[in-house]
Amino acid sequence: MTDFLPAALPKFTDWVSLQTRKRADYATALGLSPADVKARNEADAAVLKATTDAADAIATSAAKVATRDKAIQAYETQVRADIARAKTAPGYTEAIGKDCEWLSTTPATDRATLQPSLAIHDSAEGLVLKWSKNGQDGVTVYRRPAGTKDWGRPLAFDSRSPYIDTETGLSGPYEYYVQLMKDDQPVGQASDIVKAMHGGR
Repeated sequence: MTDFLPAALPKFTDWVSLQTRKRADYATALGLSPADVKARNEADAAVLKATTDAADAIATSAAKVATRDKAIQAYETQVRADIARAKTAPGYTEAIGKDCEWLSTTPATDRATLQPSLAIHDSAEGLVLKWSKNGQDGVTVYRRPAGTKDWGRPLAFDSRSPYIDTETGLSGPYEYYVQLMKDDQPVGQASDIVKAMHGGR
């Protein structure tokens, strides 16, 4: 039997608001005292505040992640230029490069065989996608409802793991995969497809 309590968060909060509006109308018929009505209205308000606070936290977190990624990207661009210039200085030596960890220690790899890993877990902020960068610029993230064929347009590009899917209003099983990107072009093989459950935030 279908539960009368909505699973999807937007519908749930609408349902809670409806209880607040209707409770006084039916208080006498349902044997609710003024104290009962007050207590239950306060419970409605508390759960609505909790959902609003969580939504605000998710929005703030997503904004902070975006600010972090922009700051890291700008820093990396500048520091690469600085180090490239330093390596042309008359006094530069390989010993300096090693001491400052300016030299790559990653062996050459066949880009065609690169494949990122992908793991997903739930959190208060949303589904957290942890993936491996494999020395590339980042990944394009794809998502679809489980059981459908079309992946549609990419969900996002992310340059730093993890990516957090903070979209609200989704409920049920979804599938994800990530594709490595370098200079705006796909590199290597896509990750395995990973299924995860959205809880109707």
